[in-house]
Amino acid sequence: MSKLQLIVLGLLFLGGIASCKMQDVDAASKSATYTANISAIDTYIASQPWSTTPTAVTSNSGLYFALTTAGSSTVSAAYGQELEFTYTLSSLSTTVGTSTTVVNAKIVDTVYSKTPLFIPFKKGILKAGVEEGLLLMHEGDKAILLMPSILAFGDVGSSDGVVPGNTPVRYDITLNRARTEDQQIEEYVPTTGLTLTQKTSTGLRFFQTKSNAVGMRVDSAQAKNLTITIKYVAKQLHAKTAVGFDSTSTGLNLYSVAGFTEGIAKLRVGEKATFIFPSSLGYSSDGLADKSTALFKVSPYAPLRYDVEVVSAQ
Repeated sequence: MSKLQLIVLGLLFLGGIASCKMQDVDAASKSATYTANISAIDTYIASQPWSTTPTAVTSNSGLYFALTTAGSSTVSAAYGQELEFTYTLSSLSTTVGTSTTVVNAKIVDTVYSKTPLFIPFKKGILKAGVEEGLLLMHEGDKAILLMPSILAFGDVGSSDGVVPGNTPVRYDITLNRARTEDQQIEEYVPTTGLTLTQKTSTGLRFFQTKSNAVGMRVDSAQAKNLTITIKYVAKQLHAKTAVGFDSTSTGLNLYSVAGFTEGIAKLRVGEKATFIFPSSLGYSSDGLADKSTALFKVSPYAPLRYDVEVVSAQ
């Protein structure tokens, strides 16, 4: 894995900061690599003119952390949020001379150094060192993370070879936002032009866009075991927009989604509505993965939007 990409429309592929699989290596080799990595990090720290010197975190995981700019926000990163951040990745290389050892940092990934990245923050999705570092940060913070390979690319290295196996790395990260699902929804809705009809106690936002007072109610049709025909488009909220992942033509099991079930019961035949709801009424912390590819169709913790029309009940 080399650079981080987030492709929503069904795919969540993480590279530059994603967790990676490790090869089977004996404990002695792992220990030797870890010791060498920590030595390289210590040498690198000692050789640089820091305004804030990175220090080992209290977990003793091997992560070194330096808060270089403190933001003014009290909002800290937490699991379940959508994190918006930028980062630069550098690989640490060691040169051993006759009398000195020099460790240099070479920048190898700047794809998201200026363009923000939006990630659903689920435990285990990111590289262990990045995950631990982000949990130490607040909105607006800038930090430097130094970490051994066991917290980064492991013994495999990056797929493009820019980070060799068993190599310590440096991340320069700026955490711009850490938004809860409710914040994501409340910031998204004003961009849609929709007028709220009802917000339920479960968190469902119901926007009726077409009424038909004489149509049969869906819940009545369900009670009579009638076949209900609907048209719909389903989207997941991501960044500052919504991206489609399902529609009438693809047809996932709608009635396994609690937010859809709650919303559709409010409609009559001939009516249209939009439902927007948190992941607790959708695919929750697990998201929806394609079992054949192990890629996400719906990201973990993703709020969902359904645009629905009830066509008939027969």
